[in-house]
Amino acid sequence: MGKYGLILLAAAMLAGCQRQNEIQLTLVAQNATLQSEIDAVRQTATVDAERLQITVDYMATRVGQAEQSRVELQATLNARGIDSSGIVSAAPLTTPFPLPGAPNNNETNLVTPIPEQTVAPVESTQPALVDYVIAPGVGNNDCAINPRNTFTTSDTEIYVVATGVNIPAGTNIAARFAVAGQEVRHDFTPNFDIDGACVWFYIDQSDLEFRTGTWSVQLELNGAPASPPLPFTITE
Repeated sequence: MGKYGLILLAAAMLAGCQRQNEIQLTLVAQNATLQSEIDAVRQTATVDAERLQITVDYMATRVGQAEQSRVELQATLNARGIDSSGIVSAAPLTTPFPLPGAPNNNETNLVTPIPEQTVAPVESTQPALVDYVIAPGVGNNDCAINPRNTFTTSDTEIYVVATGVNIPAGTNIAARFAVAGQEVRHDFTPNFDIDGACVWFYIDQSDLEFRTGTWSVQLELNGAPASPPLPFTITE
């Protein structure tokens, strides 16, 4: 091979090396670009997943708070003798879709609700009458004997009995018995505190004739209702 043939061969080899280097550099640049795009997608997905998880955690916290408020409210109502069965428990929070970034196991992810906390019954510091019943009489402890809501015209006395809670001396306690637009009110003002003891009022035939029909009695503390109207029936 002559001098010029070697020069041409060297030039061809140099050009081939340059072309290979250019291809390699292009591939490196493309790989770097693709890696940057992948990293950007991963970061975006991570941020979205974190935002979604924060939202889910917040809602789960609110559900837990609502459930705690329900328990406290029921305890307060029960302490006052008010039916609280209509207050239902808050449903656990679930997500009907997989959270981003969670393992793909073809199962719906459930957000674990905050465990229900055991809340001690709220002790009311306000004067109250609780556990009220209607009965034909009271015992030596002033509490009701054989509570019932049905009486006859031959009964001699009808009592309303309740437990006094945090009632200070000087509080006016009253009971209003009513039937067909007629009403009898009895009251007294103790000169001692009442807390956990039974309080009672009664009517007899000298107050109102025991006529057949639906009657009611409502308790009061200092003129304000301390119970709902309590119905009872008198039959022949």
